[in-house]
Amino acid sequence: MTDRGLHQGLGRDERLRKRSEFLRAQARGRRCSGRHLVVYAMARTGEAEAQGARLGITVSKRVGGAVLRNRVKRWVRESYRKLSFPKTRPADLVVIAKPSAAASSYRVIDTELRQLLLSIEKP
Repeated sequence: MTDRGLHQGLGRDERLRKRSEFLRAQARGRRCSGRHLVVYAMARTGEAEAQGARLGITVSKRVGGAVLRNRVKRWVRESYRKLSFPKTRPADLVVIAKPSAAASSYRVIDTELRQLLLSIEKP
C-alpha cells in the first residue's frame, strides 16, 4: 500500500507565512547555530498560545539555484515533520539554511535540525 494521496505536509496553522512573523521570531527569539542551519525559537503568549508550534524556512539565493533551494526546504520540512519535538508548545520556529546546506544530505540536515532544536530547548 502506498501513501499516495495522503497529505503529510504542514498545514497553514503549522507554518509562518508573513514576513513580519519571520522578523519578529528572529528579533525576539533564541538563536542556535549549526554548521548548515540557524534556528530561531520564540515562545508565543496570549491568543496565539492556543496554537501549536509554527515553522518558517528561509533559504537564500546564496545557497544555490531554485532546485537546490527547494530541495533544502523539503529536507528541513520533512525532518521537522518527523520530529518527536513537542509541536504542541506555542512557539514560532525560523530555520535559516546556510550556503553549505546545499552540499550536504538529508541525513545531515535531519541530524543537525534535531540537535539544534534540542539545544534551543535547554534553558
